[in-house]
Amino acid sequence: MVDRTGRAITCLKMSYRDARRSLALLVAVAVLVGTAIGGGASSGQAQQTKPSATAQAETQDDDAFAAEVEPVVERVCVMCHTVENFTKRRRTAKEWNDVVIAMAGRGATATPDEFLQIKRYLTRFYGVVRINTAPAEEIAAVLGVSPKVADAIVEYRKAHGKFTDVESLLKVEGVDRTKLEDDPDAILFN
Repeated sequence: MVDRTGRAITCLKMSYRDARRSLALLVAVAVLVGTAIGGGASSGQAQQTKPSATAQAETQDDDAFAAEVEPVVERVCVMCHTVENFTKRRRTAKEWNDVVIAMAGRGATATPDEFLQIKRYLTRFYGVVRINTAPAEEIAAVLGVSPKVADAIVEYRKAHGKFTDVESLLKVEGVDRTKLEDDPDAILFN
């Protein structure tokens, strides 16, 4: 398996989101290659249903952000240790903040803006959120939902009590099932 930075990973545990991204990339390449050689999909072939416009925009934002920051992560983080160091265990936003501060203290070389990008990247793609206690900002940062949806989650939690599972979280208006199913390990209900 190959990680986002193109390095080989020996870790056998791959998150659903990583597997889905890899598959989506392969499908996109296949479609582009097929179109380039004149083999585009015929009108008789079945088409998959598209996610909502909001989910598509959030996914595009995630993909654009990842493409922008991954070279920085590779230069700053992967220079000293393997990708498994940050993929083997999810952390809260505060824990990722502490890790990046420790990295800087041990001599990692990056600008303040790059360190902020790294923290945001690690939180978004390798973070975990305690959905029943986290503030809206942390929910948005980890799950990649809009601030409006994150605020709705917090307000629903205040009005109706703790969430017990994904189904209870889906009762919140604006929460997209695919966002939650893409990365089920990112949410803690305890």
